Amino acid sequence: MQTTTTKQQLTQHSYFTNCAEITDANFNLLTHTQQTTLTQAESAFVLQFVADTVQSLTLINVACVAEEQYFVRLTDATEVLANLQMLYNCLCNNTATYTFTLAQAATALCAYDTEYRETICEQFEDACSTANFTTLALRVICSY
Repeated sequence: MQTTTTKQQLTQHSYFTNCAEITDANFNLLTHTQQTTLTQAESAFVLQFVADTVQSLTLINVACVAEEQYFVRLTDATEVLANLQMLYNCLCNNTATYTFTLAQAATALCAYDTEYRETICEQFEDACSTANFTTLALRVICSY
C-alpha cells in the first residue's frame, strides 16, 4: 500500500520559502518513482548547482583574504567540495549517466550546519524555480 505524501508534510522544514505553487494535488500527480528518483536532467542540475556553489564560496574566500586577511567561508567551501566529490564518485563513465540517488543529492545540499543549510537550500529552491524544476527542491530537500 502506497502512502500519499502531502505538501504540508514535506514543507514542514523552515528552508522552504517559495513552494506556494506546489500544491498537494500537483505533487501527488507524480508517481512514486517520480517522487523518489532523479531524472538525468535533474541530476545534471544538482551537480551543476553544487559545482557553482563551490565556485561561489571560493570567490568569497579569495575576496575576503584580499580585503580582510582571513577566510570567511572556508569550512562551508571544504564541506561542499567534499559533497561535490561524493556526487562525482557516482557518475558512470561507461554509460555517461548520473547514478547518485535522491538521498545523495539531499546530502550534498543539506549536510551542513543549520545556518548554512538554510542558505544553500533557499538558493537551491530559487535556482529550481528559475530553471522550472518545480518539484525538485521539495523532493531533494525532503529526502534528507
